Amino acid sequence: MARLKAVGISDANYANQGEIIKRVRQEEESMTAMSEAPSTSTTFKIYKLTDTKKNGKYHMEGIDDVLHPERKRIERVRLLTGYPSIWVEDQKSLEKTFVERNRRSLIFDRRVLRIPDYDSTALEFLSVCNANVDNPNKKGTRKITFFQWNPERQAEVERAKRVAKIEAIKFASMASDEDMRKHCNYLGVLFNDELGMPKSMHALRNDYELYAEAQPNKFMLSAGSKEVEIAFTVKKALLDNKIDVSIRKGSAYWANDGGFICKIPSGAKPQTYLVEYAMLPQDESKAFLEQLKKFNY
Repeated sequence: MARLKAVGISDANYANQGEIIKRVRQEEESMTAMSEAPSTSTTFKIYKLTDTKKNGKYHMEGIDDVLHPERKRIERVRLLTGYPSIWVEDQKSLEKTFVERNRRSLIFDRRVLRIPDYDSTALEFLSVCNANVDNPNKKGTRKITFFQWNPERQAEVERAKRVAKIEAIKFASMASDEDMRKHCNYLGVLFNDELGMPKSMHALRNDYELYAEAQPNKFMLSAGSKEVEIAFTVKKALLDNKIDVSIRKGSAYWANDGGFICKIPSGAKPQTYLVEYAMLPQDESKAFLEQLKKFNY
């Protein structure tokens, strides 16, 4: 449904009769649309393919199974020339020959599709289509997708990205060495270089800032969080053999017969699970966290 197809050179030169009819129909549709256009200058809605590598022509069949915004159920939409509704439910009275002769498809040329504002049926179809990445009710996945181009919104998105990057880099540059080390541990920033030698604080901060620049949202999501502190403490406790996960598989104990901590679910990494366990609200988890704090890492 709502499939996008490439139209190659060979198709253009040696198109079969059905394809020729479709193209003639599209030209007729364009002529009709222009004749119906208001006398004032026409404005357009612009749609673009999300794949920036697509440079040819791709046409989208004007049919899809989508969520009806009012009836809240999956219904079929079908784009027809000369009919005001795209919903098949409303097209039941139409003759089969009328439907076959007036089926519409939409062509993206070099990734771009321009639809005049007065072409309400095409605009409605595009808004509910499952290939529209901005459609909050889209169902399933599509190999080729599109979005509505909005320069103002795009500018806002780009600015938000820049602001997020600036804030992340600022946080990374101002964090104390201790906080930086803990956050690096959480993010997976390596403490050793490619030769296995420990990085200097200057080199580590450089990599920390590069991470902030490359993934600002992920960086700020955990920056200064309680989870970062706990993850660092748990890792140190494991490295210093204060917590033993080798005595019995699937269990964690305090070292030197210090007692049972918790069960570790099958398939879970001990360090990751112990961090999650320390953040749970039950009394056992709170006691575990209090004991970790006594290590003063």
